[in-house]
Amino acid sequence: MTLLSTLLGRQKAGVANACKEVDELEREKEEALRPLTSGIMETGMDESGDYKRQVSNESLKDPQVQALSQQLKEWINDVLTDDHIVVKNLCEDLSDGQVLSALIEKLASAKIEHKEVAQSIASQKAKLTEVLNQINYHLQVADDGIKWNVDNIHNKYLISVLHLLVALARHYGIPRRLPSFVKIQVLQITKATQQTETITEQITGDEEREHYNFAARQQERDVFDTLFDSAPDKLNAVKGSLMAFANKQLSQINRGCSNIEEDFSNGVNLVVMMSLAEGYYVPMYSFSMEPTAYDHKLHNVTLALNLMQEAGIPRPKCTAESIVSKDLKSTLRVLYAIYSKYKHLVK
Repeated sequence: MTLLSTLLGRQKAGVANACKEVDELEREKEEALRPLTSGIMETGMDESGDYKRQVSNESLKDPQVQALSQQLKEWINDVLTDDHIVVKNLCEDLSDGQVLSALIEKLASAKIEHKEVAQSIASQKAKLTEVLNQINYHLQVADDGIKWNVDNIHNKYLISVLHLLVALARHYGIPRRLPSFVKIQVLQITKATQQTETITEQITGDEEREHYNFAARQQERDVFDTLFDSAPDKLNAVKGSLMAFANKQLSQINRGCSNIEEDFSNGVNLVVMMSLAEGYYVPMYSFSMEPTAYDHKLHNVTLALNLMQEAGIPRPKCTAESIVSKDLKSTLRVLYAIYSKYKHLVK
């Protein structure tokens, strides 16, 4: 063997050993990071603020977490069955806003104009922003109570997806009772130091009580259920009395009404009646005096219902959506609630 051959052999052996060492280091790195990264493809990651948060692998295998995810997935598929939409993976299928758009449109009878399928990340986030704004509006959740955002939903962060769907299920009712006291362990990584700690996020509470209370509210009958079912002959008399009360109030500013379903469906007269009865001025910028779009009407009616609640009037058994949709029974309930509080003002 020549000196040159010997040197080349040693060089090759050195390169091979160096490559082997690099491979070993990469494997050790992967092993060290595995507890932090397992499940990322399935649950995404929250990278807001100074931390990264990742659902632990143990929580992904938790039967309670799996049961909650499965029930929410089945609920969405039931709601959207007529739209031929099938959700197979909550985090993946909800991330671009398309399914959430269809869901809130069906649940809230809402209209979202931006319907085309978004392809780029920027367009997906724009779509998702629009949809989440609609959802937050309908849920009427205070800003400090919102546990989801565009980035987390788009990044497929399981905790935010579950918080959002549980809030929707509670608000609109879900036929099946969700698992109670579901908790998820989260690995929180400080970005600056890469230190890791485990924190616990509670997703559901006493869902048996929540489910019972919602069912009770839905089944509770009132005087208008009885009126429509058993005494329809008295319906016109009730409508006439409430119409006379409303016109008496509205005449103070030269307004009036002649059709209960139509004249209160955009919320303007309801807002005006509350402001007159309570003696305050509602700023013009806070509602639309001549709404034509569905969203503007819904905003007005929601504002009126909130003003009623602030005045101590018990919430009528109706939704803002039912008023905008000109549901007679819902409209009568709202007018009767206002009448019961302020009938002494009419002489």
